[in-house]
Amino acid sequence: MNSTDSTADGARRRGFPIVLTADRTLIAGHRLLLDGMITASQTNGAPAFFVKGFLAPRAPGRLRAVTAPLGLRRIEAALLAGGFARADVAVVAPESLSTAVGPDTRIVGLSSGDPLGLGMNTNTMEGIAGGRAFTHLWFRRLCAELARHKSRRAFKLVAGGPGAWQLTRPGAMSRLGIDCVVAGYAESCVADVFRRIVSGRELGQLEECPPGATPLPIRGASTMGVVEISRGCGRGCGFCSIRSEPMRHASPSLVCADVDTNLAAGSHGAALISEDFFRYGAAPSGWAAPQALLDLLRELRRIKSLGPMQIDHANVASIARFDSAALAEVRALLAGPAPGFWPWVNVGVETASAALLCHNGGACKIRPHRDEDWPGLCREQVTRLASAGFMPMVSLVMGLEGETPSDVEKTLAWVRGLRNERVTIFPMFCAPLDDRPPFTTRDMTRLHWRLFQECYELNFRWMPRLFWNNQTAFGISLPRRLAIQALGRGQVAWWRMLFALRSRGWNP
Repeated sequence: MNSTDSTADGARRRGFPIVLTADRTLIAGHRLLLDGMITASQTNGAPAFFVKGFLAPRAPGRLRAVTAPLGLRRIEAALLAGGFARADVAVVAPESLSTAVGPDTRIVGLSSGDPLGLGMNTNTMEGIAGGRAFTHLWFRRLCAELARHKSRRAFKLVAGGPGAWQLTRPGAMSRLGIDCVVAGYAESCVADVFRRIVSGRELGQLEECPPGATPLPIRGASTMGVVEISRGCGRGCGFCSIRSEPMRHASPSLVCADVDTNLAAGSHGAALISEDFFRYGAAPSGWAAPQALLDLLRELRRIKSLGPMQIDHANVASIARFDSAALAEVRALLAGPAPGFWPWVNVGVETASAALLCHNGGACKIRPHRDEDWPGLCREQVTRLASAGFMPMVSLVMGLEGETPSDVEKTLAWVRGLRNERVTIFPMFCAPLDDRPPFTTRDMTRLHWRLFQECYELNFRWMPRLFWNNQTAFGISLPRRLAIQALGRGQVAWWRMLFALRSRGWNP
């Protein structure tokens, strides 16, 4: 039995009073952020054995999961701090539910990423590749399994996570058998909500947690070694679900404590998560504070067993606050014992048209720079990242409200200006957070298709190299790296075929 499973847990037959779980895309044995990102981009047009076997293998642990999404680990920590006993709270993979859920189970907490398939990434991948995204399919199947358990047990199903906003859509909760959705950062109220359930008191369908709760150190390892260095953004972009949440930063001591917990469970490195990595340490309404970020990374590097560190998101204006020497030092500190490591970072450009960005609430992404400087500013920061040893992963949004052919032409010209750079660019279909219909392939013009295809020619060149680079840095075995390369090249061929069919007017 795995070291995280006690004898009592393994022998248990009546279930845990509180079970925390998530669908396979979230609670899987991912090693790298790239694994999670690529898994979330797969539809059932790809073979399930490929997605489950190579991208999202089962999370380790026979009963309690050895690794789990950071959000579930935060909930677990809040419950334990709120008076619930360690023996009564279990974080489990979906495959362990039949053992973990029993007559004693009172609550199942369910984390969701993109439960209804309404996110930009899902909307895009389903539109281009066809089929249904595994993020949606696996969540729906998990809810169906939990409904079968509920028919024999008397527990409440409580859902939350980054996809909670989708579950508040009319009829969603009743279709999925969800009793309550907890919205917001749940550390501040989840223990109280669960105590009310256990004591039989009334519970609303939607429980909104107040912002500003201080995260507690995690009590178990997080998937991919993820640790949170800041949360929120507050920049106001109309297409973002956390546009009004001001950015708050975790203390260096909390970040280091979470990294130590992951390393003790066997993690090779860490993944530092933020909506704007380069803004760590800045005031909520301020710009980047390079010294604060460098101090955090230097502190982390004092942890001798820590391997490379991954990151995720960054804002163009924040990158611009770092001079070339500071960028190079950040990259070197992230790489640590793997000097050839390319940390990839998602850079939210969205569009090369400043007027369109501002029309959609994105003016704060540009400030303190002038609107007319936006295309050149973006190009400069992306190339500076590449020169410093990062792999920029630019995001674009197609179909923003008010978009014109001229806006698309500006973005296409901007992409063409990066043809000779080490950069990947991922265009996404706009998926409004309200009831407006999303942008789809049927809305795409020839210009949209040209933009999409030229972006992906860059991706076809650099994504296989990025996978090889990152997997090598994190000690992935040579046979597995070769298998991923072969399967990835198969997907490239498939996508090129799709582009050829689309160019001839095929639109299923």
